Amino acid sequence: MGLKVYIGCFGSGLGHASRMLEVASELTKRGDVVEFSSSGEVAGLIGRSGYKCNLLPLADVKYTDSGGFSVKQTLASTPALISRTYRQVALESSNIIRFGPSVVLSDSALPTLLASRLVRVPAFTVLNQLNLGGSGDGDGPAMRLLSFGTSTAMGRLWELSREVFLPDLPPPYTISERNLWGSNVAKTKYVGFLGVSGRAEPDLAAVEFASDKRPKVFWQVSGPPGTRSAMVKRALEFSRSLARRYAIVVTGGSPSSGHEASRFAGGWFYGWCAIPEFYFGAADIVVSRAGHGTICQAIMARKPSLLVPIPNQPEQEGNAEKAERLGISKRLEQDALTPEAVEASFEELLGGRSRVMVNKLAHFASSFDAKKEILRELEGAVI
Repeated sequence: MGLKVYIGCFGSGLGHASRMLEVASELTKRGDVVEFSSSGEVAGLIGRSGYKCNLLPLADVKYTDSGGFSVKQTLASTPALISRTYRQVALESSNIIRFGPSVVLSDSALPTLLASRLVRVPAFTVLNQLNLGGSGDGDGPAMRLLSFGTSTAMGRLWELSREVFLPDLPPPYTISERNLWGSNVAKTKYVGFLGVSGRAEPDLAAVEFASDKRPKVFWQVSGPPGTRSAMVKRALEFSRSLARRYAIVVTGGSPSSGHEASRFAGGWFYGWCAIPEFYFGAADIVVSRAGHGTICQAIMARKPSLLVPIPNQPEQEGNAEKAERLGISKRLEQDALTPEAVEASFEELLGGRSRVMVNKLAHFASSFDAKKEILRELEGAVI
């Protein structure tokens, strides 16, 4: 008899859903039954991928108008976040009881984990952030308060999992080093990158991009909705000035937008790109935020990257700093983005060292099989 797996995805940032959809695909291929839960546009993406997804109220941090993480606004909204979290736990308890899963898998979704314990169903967690710490302007008293509350209290809650899977490489190559190392969470296991696969056919824009003789740049805007517009605006503006030398495709990262590419003065633009794997493979350079999933995808495609972390977002700042230290990426702060700085970064990334380092890391990463490891543990929980 096959497994019944209930998967809860954190509802902010599409990377959680992307990697869980990969796990779900493997499960359904084997005849297992899968049901999801999430919030907002993440739930919409899961539903459009053909899975039942229970909608939960979104409980997320706050962002400024310029797309940066706001510590003060997040702390001010804490009572509302706590209320929504309690509501999520109640809804998830009902959802899990109704579905009757063999096992629960949570990707950064703490309410799903708590609900699984309340109804006595074994649960596992996929997580690439155990610590929350600041840097730069965000590292003030407010951030220290938020960091203490998150790392200390939530660390104990994640341990309610049978095991916490870390979708990253072990030291010294851990991309989420700042967000994982030194945590107080036990029962963790590095399983390697949880890669995203894609088999969509290339469209006209993709064919033209791949055949262009200029160096090719895939500028993928991602992240929570409130962080994207400022980045999209700069990507389109800079692409116009860089198009004399580079072939550029920009994607706005909004799954509710159209999937058709449109031409603009700097290249091609997608509101939502359904074939990112093609562009990761065809590009010479990837430009993106510093989300964990995107960095991992660039590594597996053996492409150096220019990373622009969400301002004052500790997870992304840590990811970008480590990727730059490994020699596979260049990091630029959003406020430092100029056409000149971007072009200088491109020139450096096109040099030999970044390519050598990313190839080395990709080779090591290919020795892991995260999906196989996670499925093996899920099966073992119900034997």
